[in-house]
Amino acid sequence: MAEPLTLVIANKNYSSWSSRPWLAMTELGIAFAERMVKFESEDWAQNIAALSPSRLVPVLWEGAPGRGFATFDTLAIIERLHELFPDKGLWPKDARARARARSLAADFHAGYRAVRGAMPMNLHGSFPGKGMSPEVAQEIERLTEHWTRTRHEFGGAGPFLFGAYCATDAYFTPVVSRFVTYGVELEGEAHDYQDALLRTESYAAWRKAALEETEFVAADEPYA
Repeated sequence: MAEPLTLVIANKNYSSWSSRPWLAMTELGIAFAERMVKFESEDWAQNIAALSPSRLVPVLWEGAPGRGFATFDTLAIIERLHELFPDKGLWPKDARARARARSLAADFHAGYRAVRGAMPMNLHGSFPGKGMSPEVAQEIERLTEHWTRTRHEFGGAGPFLFGAYCATDAYFTPVVSRFVTYGVELEGEAHDYQDALLRTESYAAWRKAALEETEFVAADEPYA
């Protein structure tokens, strides 16, 4: 019998990296418990070392958090989940589509530093026009071109990048939420894709919980 899963995350309003495996697991029906350790809290100071080998979030625990088996880093977590649940659709079934899905997730994971730095995730906030620069605009253009090309090549009749929802879509959900926060207007295929992600049940649940949080983390609030 498989050991129970626990996902260690931080504030839902701010932690885009936490959201990615949470959204994927929730949308694809993988059962797990949630352990939140909020940024700049006493809980974080006292427990993050035991809950996270990297001292970062998210972390997936198989068995008891702090005593079971830990997988950390979002991409590693997705790959571990794919091994544990090969039939849940974390990656597309087609080999070429799967390679593209992994490429897009890894590309964002390692890059797009201008967007990530200038437009941190903030579901409470509304800062239209903030964070835009030539470098940010270039990254947004490159990203949306990837989305459009991938939809044309692999999307078929479904609303997501590869038709059906997969981990790559979870990866880009906190990205499109940033575009709402900072008033970035998308067009055409990219707009339709953004709309599909914002309409998922997993994002609705994450956003609802985020809006109920009251913490203010100054490091994540450059425009407040």
